[in-house]
Amino acid sequence: MPRAINIDDLFRLRLVSDAQISPDGQRVVCVVKYADREKNKYFSHLYLCDLRTREVRQFTSGEVADSQPRWSPDGKTIAFVSNRQKPKAQIFLIPVDGGEARALTSLEEGSIGEIVWSPDGTKVAFTFRLTPEPWREQAAKERKEKGFSTPPRIITRPFYRLDGAGYFDGEYYQVWVADAKTGEAKPLTSEVTSCGSLSWSPDSSKIAFVCNRSEDPDLNPNLVDIWLVPAEGGDLQRVDTPKGPKGDIAFSPDGTRIAYVGHTKVDDIWGVTNDHLWVADLISGTARDIMEGFDRSLGNLTLSDMRDVGGGSRPVWTPDGKQLLFLASDRGSTVLYSISAEGGEPVFLRGERADITGFSLSADGRRIAWCEGTATQPHEVFAGTLGDGAIQNAEAITRFNADWLAEVQIQTPEEFACLSPDGNEVHGWILHPLDFDPAQKYPLILEIHGGPHAQYGWVFFHEFQLLAAQGYVVLYTNPRGSKGYGEAHTAAIKGAWGGPDYTDLMAAVDAQLTRGYIDETRMGVMGGSYGGYMTNWVVSHTDRFRAAITDRSVVNLHSMAGTCDFPLLPGGDYFRGNAWAEPEHLWEHSPLKYAGNIHTPLLIIHSEGDLRCPIEQAEQLFAALKVQKKEAVLVRYPLESSHGLSRSGPPDLRVHRLQQILDWWKKHLSSE
Repeated sequence: MPRAINIDDLFRLRLVSDAQISPDGQRVVCVVKYADREKNKYFSHLYLCDLRTREVRQFTSGEVADSQPRWSPDGKTIAFVSNRQKPKAQIFLIPVDGGEARALTSLEEGSIGEIVWSPDGTKVAFTFRLTPEPWREQAAKERKEKGFSTPPRIITRPFYRLDGAGYFDGEYYQVWVADAKTGEAKPLTSEVTSCGSLSWSPDSSKIAFVCNRSEDPDLNPNLVDIWLVPAEGGDLQRVDTPKGPKGDIAFSPDGTRIAYVGHTKVDDIWGVTNDHLWVADLISGTARDIMEGFDRSLGNLTLSDMRDVGGGSRPVWTPDGKQLLFLASDRGSTVLYSISAEGGEPVFLRGERADITGFSLSADGRRIAWCEGTATQPHEVFAGTLGDGAIQNAEAITRFNADWLAEVQIQTPEEFACLSPDGNEVHGWILHPLDFDPAQKYPLILEIHGGPHAQYGWVFFHEFQLLAAQGYVVLYTNPRGSKGYGEAHTAAIKGAWGGPDYTDLMAAVDAQLTRGYIDETRMGVMGGSYGGYMTNWVVSHTDRFRAAITDRSVVNLHSMAGTCDFPLLPGGDYFRGNAWAEPEHLWEHSPLKYAGNIHTPLLIIHSEGDLRCPIEQAEQLFAALKVQKKEAVLVRYPLESSHGLSRSGPPDLRVHRLQQILDWWKKHLSSE
């Protein structure tokens, strides 16, 4: 008899990602990550899957974090990034058919962003951000031994830190190249902002990358260009493209074109605009959107607590240069498509009611590997044959979570759609409790996603399954503002948080009440980040929920304008005004303004290390409620946690957070 899922299952789950198929299409290497309870850390290893024998074997081991496996062009060696030389991260090389991994690089302490083999196999390009000496582990140790203070930071730029990455301290990701034999490495750039998204020219002579080299990149974040740098170093050459954000670039097989993901709305810093696939012609100096009319955004924009936020959609060319493959988010799914390099209508390949996080092609373009998960199945490696505009013979190659899935009872979500009072369709899902009986009455929990321009969808979510296992009906939707339903749906909340989104959420709750098994007196609402903002907004505009949980939330847009890691730039057509001379619009849409209307018991969860929605947001709401003698509890997590606590924070703190959530709902939504 399967058992109910519990909090400790976080330590049983295996998170599979980055499926990379060998050039000959015979093997796939992937990354498997897990949380270690005893060490209170995450470890990740490489696994090698033989597509001929279906043998899956662990390829690296130890208390390490191995990631980004990349096949050499001849298929004999795998390069990967590892922290096994702690605190330094290095690129390692390991022979596929036997032998120990050896460090290719000997970098100082810092962070490696991405690695890419040159097509001729003689070099590895990578991005690297150096940790300044005062902030290295050894320097901190020496200060502690001598009783010295942590040095102050002198800040001169508005964008000087990033949640999950910390403070830049004047160092940014630069393009480097290492000799694959000697390991000799050197930087090719020295920019005052980060470089990324590397792609080699087919003849291995140049590296393309993206960088914002405008006069003031902090205040013009979307002025990103594609640049070419000689592999041996030298002057940068700009690729002619329209102004706008760019990323996920890929040289064509013949070296005459570069595909990239982006758009041309320079003022859209919130991500409302659909990211499309563009092709830049290096000969004619022109670039064009090859999917005009495709009303979806590229990339994996589906939220889950089983992986970091989303994933890129770096397009992949077929070897003949006639087609491009890419990912896009659509009604809760992340779908794999193909499209003619000349433009046209995208062709669906894979991903109906599923979540695809990455894919790769063999050298001849006939074999394809990817990672795929669903609402009831954590991600595994899949492989198939690509031909005639379709993926054939698709099958799961790994079953890392099979034993665990056989042990627990997983609830399958029920998809639904309803209408808001103004006629807008609201798409969502409900999870029923274990042993569900529609003749009984159940408490309901409304989950609201963050972003806001992201989506819930067909992906495994431990927290949702945990709540269903505790006897709650879990409701989650994609109200206006979400991605996956067209640009107009996303743009509906520009400058209007708490408007159409609130209407849609309440309509979704009303629709569930018509089912007859929801106890209207025992409903809760919760969400994180923008979902926390909406939770705050909901309880300050209605008393229909018995209790609420707001997590890493936005409370005061006025103060967020200067304390968020991304400074709120004035102007544009999102939030009007600014924080110093025209704060009225920001304040009008801040839940704190309406804190006097909150009567719902509120659990506030926040991390001191959150740079996206700083702890001052939680402090303001907590203080406002306590001085009014309202029921509120603040759970304040330490500096080592960040905005991503619920999905990638320290394992013990994730466990604590989930227990606080269960305890709060048990206290307030119990039938007793």
